[in-house]
Amino acid sequence: MNRIISAVLLFVAIFLILLGAVFIIAGGTENIVAGGVMVVIAIVLIYFSWQSEKVRASQPKLINQTFNVKMEGSGQLEQKQLKCKSCGAPLSDKDLKVISGGIMVSCPYCGTKYALEEAPKW
Repeated sequence: MNRIISAVLLFVAIFLILLGAVFIIAGGTENIVAGGVMVVIAIVLIYFSWQSEKVRASQPKLINQTFNVKMEGSGQLEQKQLKCKSCGAPLSDKDLKVISGGIMVSCPYCGTKYALEEAPKW
């Protein structure tokens, strides 16, 4: 339910409670019955408003976040061609496989298989 409608319902409920209390204080059978009806209607309005707020709070909310990330190195970055250790043939992405967290290289030319080790940056 819209927050404005919920606020109006709560305002009407408070008004009915106050008016109902005035009727009950005034005394007399008709006044007490009318005041009691007003208070009951106010309680129903408050309960309805509370339930609709509870339903709205339980619904999932979609949150979109966008990040602008720019990758930069500390020096000049250049792409290097990966070559086989044994025969020096060029290797492609399909010649690499991740096995148990390590990168395994399989040369399609000479058939050599070895673990790719990253050289230190310093």
